[in-house]
Amino acid sequence: MKKLILSILGLITWCGVSAQDRGTLKGTVSDDATDETLIGANVVMASDRGVGASTDIDGNYSFTLPAGKHWVICSFTGMKPDSVEVNIAAGQTTLQNFVLGMNSEELGTVVISAGKFEQKLEELTVTMNVIKPELIDNRNSTNITSALEQTPGLTIMDEEPQIRSGSGYSFGVGSRVAILVDDLPILNGDIGKAEWSFIPTENVEQIEVIKGASSVLYGSSALSGAINVRTAYPKDKPLTKVNVFTGFRSAILEEDASVGKRIANFFGMDASAANGKKWWDGVANFSGMNFMHSRKVDYWDIVIGGNFLYDHGYIGPHKPVAELDSFYNANLINTGYVDRQDWTDTIEDIANKDVREIRGRFNFNIRKRSKKTSGLSYGLNGNFMRSSKNFSLVWQSTERDQSGKYRSYPGTMTLTEITTFYLDPFVSYVTPRGVQHAFRSRILFNNSDNSNNQSVQSTVYFGEYQIQRTFSKMKDLNLIAGASGSYSQSKSDIFVGGDSSGVNNAKNFSLYMQLDKKFFKSVNVSAGVRGEYFQINNTEFVVRPVFRAGVSWKAGRESYIRGSYGQGYRFPTIAEKYIRTVSGGLGVFPNPDLKPETSWNAELGFKQGFKIGKFMGYFDLVGFWQEFNNSIEFVMGRYDATEILPGFKFLNTGKNRVRGFETSLMGGGQFTKSFGTTVIVGYTYTLPESMEPENIFYSDSTGGSLQQHSHYSTSIDTMKILKYRFQHLANLDIEFTYKKWSLGYTFRYYSYMRNVDKILYSLDSSVKNDFGPDSFDTGVIEDRGDTEHYDWDSSETVHYTIGNKHPGNYVMDARISYQIADWLKAAFIVNNFLNREYSLRPLKMEQPRTASIQFTVKV
Repeated sequence: MKKLILSILGLITWCGVSAQDRGTLKGTVSDDATDETLIGANVVMASDRGVGASTDIDGNYSFTLPAGKHWVICSFTGMKPDSVEVNIAAGQTTLQNFVLGMNSEELGTVVISAGKFEQKLEELTVTMNVIKPELIDNRNSTNITSALEQTPGLTIMDEEPQIRSGSGYSFGVGSRVAILVDDLPILNGDIGKAEWSFIPTENVEQIEVIKGASSVLYGSSALSGAINVRTAYPKDKPLTKVNVFTGFRSAILEEDASVGKRIANFFGMDASAANGKKWWDGVANFSGMNFMHSRKVDYWDIVIGGNFLYDHGYIGPHKPVAELDSFYNANLINTGYVDRQDWTDTIEDIANKDVREIRGRFNFNIRKRSKKTSGLSYGLNGNFMRSSKNFSLVWQSTERDQSGKYRSYPGTMTLTEITTFYLDPFVSYVTPRGVQHAFRSRILFNNSDNSNNQSVQSTVYFGEYQIQRTFSKMKDLNLIAGASGSYSQSKSDIFVGGDSSGVNNAKNFSLYMQLDKKFFKSVNVSAGVRGEYFQINNTEFVVRPVFRAGVSWKAGRESYIRGSYGQGYRFPTIAEKYIRTVSGGLGVFPNPDLKPETSWNAELGFKQGFKIGKFMGYFDLVGFWQEFNNSIEFVMGRYDATEILPGFKFLNTGKNRVRGFETSLMGGGQFTKSFGTTVIVGYTYTLPESMEPENIFYSDSTGGSLQQHSHYSTSIDTMKILKYRFQHLANLDIEFTYKKWSLGYTFRYYSYMRNVDKILYSLDSSVKNDFGPDSFDTGVIEDRGDTEHYDWDSSETVHYTIGNKHPGNYVMDARISYQIADWLKAAFIVNNFLNREYSLRPLKMEQPRTASIQFTVKV
């Protein structure tokens, strides 16, 4: 790696050119249909998008750039971008006006993540969705997940991303979706999980979500796709943005609650027990602020930002240890299966105030554009966060205490103090011939000081060199090639595979290349290959190549047909192989023999741009097919007869397959000078199946005889449906603007989760099991629709069709805002405004209604 860095710096020095003086480029941007000037259009250098300006209220722009010939690009949402070559004279002003026409193809969206170079969204060979920062701001997102949930086919379940049923549930460990900030991975080195609150929401240029296997460009974790958050650099005009908000949570009320009580509850002012489901006293409030300032100072680009948050929380602690007898079945204790004294000795009381979240984060982007060497830039980005939060594994009793769904099961709540940061040194150089060289690196540190003796510390060192070249003699041929390497080190007593001090390490090195070529001005062809080397704890290693290819054809005016094939590969994380811990009697067991999982993905899609009056947008329809080999699933079972209760283990379950289709519509329009709208709507259907449902993937003898387990034997569903997947997902986000008012509405639908681990039902109090009635008292069967109930008095079992009594879950949010002044906006936002009680995964409730007031200052 040292030689590689020296080689890159030597190349940059060799390619250096003499210093240049600067001149000014200015002009106006207007609409060719109305001749009106455009406010907020962007004019930037093609070789360095950080150099440019946005048009002001009169449609004027102005910025300085080095003397000489340059290509500049002008773009505006909903219009066709334009590019021209300008000749800048030192010390002089050059006038260049732009006139833009309407574009219904893709609302002018330019993306980078799919091929690691700039492309029009409609010309991609894969499926990608783009989230603009306005959606993040309008929803008062305290972290990025609430905005991501509006992406068709993407679910964030208990902080774990799932794209098109490509993964089940694993408490966030071993993400099958690569999470990146500015093309650099942000997954922890030991558990492969992203800390969503660590992503700087206050400075987002756009979020790009790639669907399907993306390992060729993004490596091991991109088995089902990738999420790339792109941050923004300053324009010529300085920008300061401050967002301040405060709000409160409602409790879940009884159905016959009075009108007065409902009104008081809406504003978080109901002090009653709320049918026992309110575990807190007073108001469950939250408040915080985001800030960002960006400016250019000579040749420096500087961005600083931060976030502060206090959140009371909605999941409370368990009842005091002295009261636990009222929640745990005397039969279970007296039979000797649980020794109450030994068990409660390991549990500590948690006060209500201890479960709140407190967070502080500060980030910066600093870039220097070389004055002496045109095309050379370098800098340092950084992000620091300190937070205090909790994680609840299982809810408490639901039958003996109505607040149980909003309390944690004794011993299963972990209190965490997190200290994390990353530092990103980088250097890039664009040669006079347009060849781009870039070296980017990241040091990512995370220290999670957890209760229950489960603390973890990890550090990731990542570096990547990339070269991009467009060959002039082979028109429209673009080459991307690169090399990357990472070293992860983790120290924790809960990982058993390392040395005597609890240290585990993992190494990854890769080479990749992708070619993109346009034929006949209408056909884009893309092909790539990547080679990966993995090593864990200096003993186990593997080498693996992966390939991808795709084609996009402009079949007609604003009509595009695309097809792609890609391979994925994921090496298990340190946690998946070596974690061993106990939480509230539930164990998590290591599997050092866990093998890597692989996949391939194929899709065929159609995209149609349209314009109906002044409403412009696109319609997209895609069918997809993905198969997995050696699939890694987090399976709940009985792995150790010495443990009090069952636990979890990561297992290779065999071959799986996911088929389905997805459709979406995105667009917007300004119908009059005062009235406009934007809309995002999508629907995804998946059929996730086990291809080897009788494959034996683990055995145990906890019942006194050897028991062999397969997909069939560990599932409540007798079909092949994979566990913890939603087969139907639907989303809608629509916003209307009238003069200074905006009104928004969001709808999300999650179908019934057809299959979960069978042992969840075996432990529940309503099913015949080895432990007797009231053994676990979770109420999970009732919550999911009573698929099976056992009557202990009559010894009769009643069967129901799975999902027959549960239509799924839906959530609706609403928002309204008013632009008080050009620099000040006020908003009122209500999430889950029907205050529906629902859960996405068993044993964990989702948030009740929240209402907040937000003020945004932008100058």
